[in-house]
Amino acid sequence: MYQISLEEIYNFLMEETKMPDFMKYNDDIELIPKSNIQYRDKVRGAMVSLALGDAYGSYLEGQAPREIEYINDFLKGDKPSVALNITDDTEMTIRLAESLIIHQFFHPEDVANRFIRQSITEMSKTMKDFTINYRDRKLPWYKSGVESAGSGAAIRCCPVALINYGDHNSLKLMAGMQAVITHMDQMAIASSILYGTAIAYLTNTPPFSISKKEDILQFIDTLSKSIKGIETKVYRTRRSKQIANLYTRITTELADAIDRDLSIEDIKEKWGSGSYVLESLPYGLFIFLKSPNDYEKILKQCLVVKDSDAIAGIALTLGGAYLGLNNIPKGYINKLKNLMEMLALGDRIFELSLKNRENNPYRRMKENLNQLKSQDEVDKLLWNAIKYNKEEEYEKSVKSFEDLILQYPDSKKNDKIKLHIIEAYEGLGTKQLSKEAYEDALKSFRKALSYDLNHPVILCDLAITYLNLDDLDKAEKYARRSVEIAPEYEIGIEVLQAISSLKKKKI
Repeated sequence: MYQISLEEIYNFLMEETKMPDFMKYNDDIELIPKSNIQYRDKVRGAMVSLALGDAYGSYLEGQAPREIEYINDFLKGDKPSVALNITDDTEMTIRLAESLIIHQFFHPEDVANRFIRQSITEMSKTMKDFTINYRDRKLPWYKSGVESAGSGAAIRCCPVALINYGDHNSLKLMAGMQAVITHMDQMAIASSILYGTAIAYLTNTPPFSISKKEDILQFIDTLSKSIKGIETKVYRTRRSKQIANLYTRITTELADAIDRDLSIEDIKEKWGSGSYVLESLPYGLFIFLKSPNDYEKILKQCLVVKDSDAIAGIALTLGGAYLGLNNIPKGYINKLKNLMEMLALGDRIFELSLKNRENNPYRRMKENLNQLKSQDEVDKLLWNAIKYNKEEEYEKSVKSFEDLILQYPDSKKNDKIKLHIIEAYEGLGTKQLSKEAYEDALKSFRKALSYDLNHPVILCDLAITYLNLDDLDKAEKYARRSVEIAPEYEIGIEVLQAISSLKKKKI
């Protein structure tokens, strides 16, 4: 059965929703899996820690600081005690993980269906509004998300990061789009991408290896790059009402707090510690980065905050991804009521991660060996396709490139090959456009766009096609993206002006 690609889902959402173009500034972040890391233990550690943070945080939320130490000592011991229950954050994560495991890929409609299929513990306002839109008002899943900058979209992103720990492009696409299902908000989307990047980065980091301030600042720099350019709206902090966004808080404020060695209390007072993702995610990151090698200390610092289940879930998941399950105190783990479920999900997520070749720490060695053997055949197929491009036989060129990608999937990552593939699909689309085969032209241009989401010429081609179909809204959307990416692209400017003029006449 044909499986739709992440790029095709992204293009669909860009057409049908107000999703921000979060791949527009896609900085090249390389996640590097290592052969000396036990990834199964890391995946299990992250999944169990997410549930632990959620359960411990909700159980101890509101306790006086002087009581935390006693309760914490009791819970981490081997003696039998309460079985801790998870809440909505873990439940949503489980449903996303189950969908990924069953479909072996990201299936957004199935994710949305799972979110409404069973009741959720203490459902947030965002999830209540999403449920009303999708289940009760019968809106499509891609139009049911609400403008909300809560932390739920980020927290549930954990399994997405764990199946893409060596593949940042897929991680970013999947993390952003899973957020859109319920949270159609720039900061919520950025938070999911940032948090997913953090989990993947730490999954590739050997336990107890973060020892210097430089290690932490390098980590923060990677997180900053992952969300650059996504937030264009103005957000205000809840305490000081200052203008801020997640990018500036991470890039400037978090880096400065680490550099100046500020205390947990200083940051709590300065940023706040509620469920607003501008508070919870940076604060959870800061707590983890203050004591990355001490799991128990991370937990203790989380329990005296306002929204302790969200922040403990964030900070401990990072700790679990970094340290692994074997380095978490067993007394904590054994108190979790759904421990076996989280371990089983972790194992299935780990198995799914093995399907992504980018997660293979030996892939570069193998690719270097195979490259010598296959290069001659790749060159032959490529030459035929390029020859057809020059002869403007675009149907044959497209067929040759599709055969090439089928036999050598990694060749589509080669920038030079991608340029020729885009040329073939654009040539075919232009030919179809001249014959007024508009739907066929749309398919060809969309295929070209899937190889470069920010190609101004292809975006403009799509705008022209929609203009011919008299869909002025979509035409304007693509033309505007084209001009934003390439402000000096004259054809794009002319097309955008023409569309704006037509829309004014229709008013």
